[in-house]
Amino acid sequence: MNDPDSAKLANAVARLRSGIGTTQSEVAKKASVDQSRLSRMEKGEAVSPEEVGRVLDALAALGSKDAEGFKRFLSREWRFVEPPSYWNPERASLEIAEETLDKIEGFLSDEEQPWPLRRQLERRKGDLLRAASFLSKLKHNIAFIGDIGVGKSTAISFVFDLLVPAKAEEKSINRPVLETGAGGTTICEVHIKNGPEFGISVMPMDGIDFTDLVSDFCAAKWAAMHRKEGESAETPQVSREVERAIRNMSGLVRRRIMTDGKASYHDPIHDLIRDCQGEDEFRARVIDAMNLPERTNTEIWYESGSRKHPSEWMREAFLAVNNGRMRDVPLPRSIGLIVPDFGKSFGEFEITVVDTKGVDDVAVREDLDLRLKDPRTSVVLCSRFNDAPGTSAKALLQHMKQTFSERFDTGKVSILSLPRSGEAREMKDDMGDQALTDDEGYEFKRLQVAAELDAEEMSGVAVLFFNVESDNAAAVRAELFAQLARMRDTVSERLFSLCDAATEIIENHEQHAVTAAIEEVARRLNTFLRGNGKFGARERHAYEEALSTVRGVRFASTLWASTRRSGEYYGLNIVHQVGVGAAKDARLRSRDWFAKIEGHVNELKADEDLTLASHSIDQIGAVAETSKRAFLEGAQRIAMEIYREPLTQDSVWSDCASEWGRGPGFKDRVVGHLNRWFDETRPDLKEALDERLGALWERAVIAPLMQLTEEGEPEDPIPDEVNIIELRTPISA
Repeated sequence: MNDPDSAKLANAVARLRSGIGTTQSEVAKKASVDQSRLSRMEKGEAVSPEEVGRVLDALAALGSKDAEGFKRFLSREWRFVEPPSYWNPERASLEIAEETLDKIEGFLSDEEQPWPLRRQLERRKGDLLRAASFLSKLKHNIAFIGDIGVGKSTAISFVFDLLVPAKAEEKSINRPVLETGAGGTTICEVHIKNGPEFGISVMPMDGIDFTDLVSDFCAAKWAAMHRKEGESAETPQVSREVERAIRNMSGLVRRRIMTDGKASYHDPIHDLIRDCQGEDEFRARVIDAMNLPERTNTEIWYESGSRKHPSEWMREAFLAVNNGRMRDVPLPRSIGLIVPDFGKSFGEFEITVVDTKGVDDVAVREDLDLRLKDPRTSVVLCSRFNDAPGTSAKALLQHMKQTFSERFDTGKVSILSLPRSGEAREMKDDMGDQALTDDEGYEFKRLQVAAELDAEEMSGVAVLFFNVESDNAAAVRAELFAQLARMRDTVSERLFSLCDAATEIIENHEQHAVTAAIEEVARRLNTFLRGNGKFGARERHAYEEALSTVRGVRFASTLWASTRRSGEYYGLNIVHQVGVGAAKDARLRSRDWFAKIEGHVNELKADEDLTLASHSIDQIGAVAETSKRAFLEGAQRIAMEIYREPLTQDSVWSDCASEWGRGPGFKDRVVGHLNRWFDETRPDLKEALDERLGALWERAVIAPLMQLTEEGEPEDPIPDEVNIIELRTPISA
């Protein structure tokens, strides 16, 4: 028996014992070991393999159906795949992958084997290792994305039971732990995860972002106070949640004054502005009032002596942190809610639920883009019922389709429509008859949404519904977990296909006809690549996406904030938009080529003389699909690398920012400055991008396919293990 990880063994033994409802004393007696030894085993202390075996035999004798299987599992040697949990849903798949990888290794160790077969198996080995690495881990994110005020935070609270105890006098809608409201409530991204006790963790906003945010606030207040009567110039703004936090942190909150029974409000900001000689002094005094040196506390833990229910304490503490009302806590970049036993109903998954910052203008933000690309995150696009699928959801789905060719039937993304009472029954069928039940209304809406998405070639997206006041939260939660299962099933199916293909090659390698067929496929592919390897001509400039986004900005203050940060604002990141534009152009330029390679694969499949090489032909298509995604993501990354430093450090931004306050047309004037910069000031960047994209095309698309046709050793580095992407959590404004 292998020496297992002590912590994993402890968890497994305790789980097996708990599963049959027996005590440590009973198991220890049956296993003929001291109870103290079993106790230490369950605490994770090292014990001998012989004792582990006796305890597992005892558990099996006492009725545990899994104990014998777990004992066999411990004896298995894992040379290629990271040992999974015994309860991993894909454990059987991973065991098959391990066995297949062992066969591949044995085959490849014989250098006398024909090179076409070796090349096929070397490629499949890399693909198998990547698929197995994904499936062996059980950590996932479920990220909720939606417009401000759509009800996202409320839905999360109900779906995942983040609620304070019910009170007779309180409406159920008022029970969420997360702060809710009519929009503009949550100041940053919130992560909900399992932990040892109830607590809140804060990742502070870094100094530059914080100063920029306060500068925006002060500039807006200063401009409003000094605007002349009748002046029509724009007034800059910051978001409601940011203004609340800054006012609370600085003590500059508005106070109610009652005069003759009438309420009015006194704003100390006005007094402070009148007392300052300039905007710089005003900003310095606001920051000084925040007592930043004292704001170093980033962890708050529940104390049972508070006499409050833990969820009530968490709601109050979250409210205080989110609104800047804790004197020793900094302004958060992200907030973590730590909840004991969070995920008890998640099965084997270790899930972090992410409440992203609401979309209030540009939907294709960098932070949301990264969530969409993270292979371990299932994305839930929230929308109002009557608006479903919703403008933001459609924009993000179009982005996925146009920039990295994402499939929509894999469980990666779903739409969660959030109806209010009565809305579902207002739906009508084709005859004009209203729905008789909420479920019937949901079905009518699902058909409507599916038709709208089908028309834009975005079919396959799961559409879910949840009315927080009447629907079953557990049922919706199960549907969300089913989406995660679909994500994993997609990878598992790919893994089985790879194992079957590799096994068939190994078992039939002595057949000369198989080698001959594979060699012929390789020859034809080589001919195709040499005659069709050229990358298409540019169809649109990468920066056109950024200019189009600026023109479409809904709130001028979003663009104003971006110009003050050299274009790198979380709500409107110009460099990120250039990258998105590069990916869209790369997709257009490569579209015909990928259609040709698909046609070539279909021709090979139709050739009866190549039937014995069917798996090799399938692999060409698989490599091409993988290469396409790598190419499009690489195009976005390269464009951002090329443009970031020149664009963010150029004086064009002072010219753009100076256009604020000069009357209507602010967006058009900024577009003019940027267009001249892209076209006239730095036209060299377009050529640099083209050159880099050409090299990327050869490296990411042509080379992997060419490796299937040549006898030379392939270069296929296996990437580091795939984990949940660590995001640069957006600042708020």
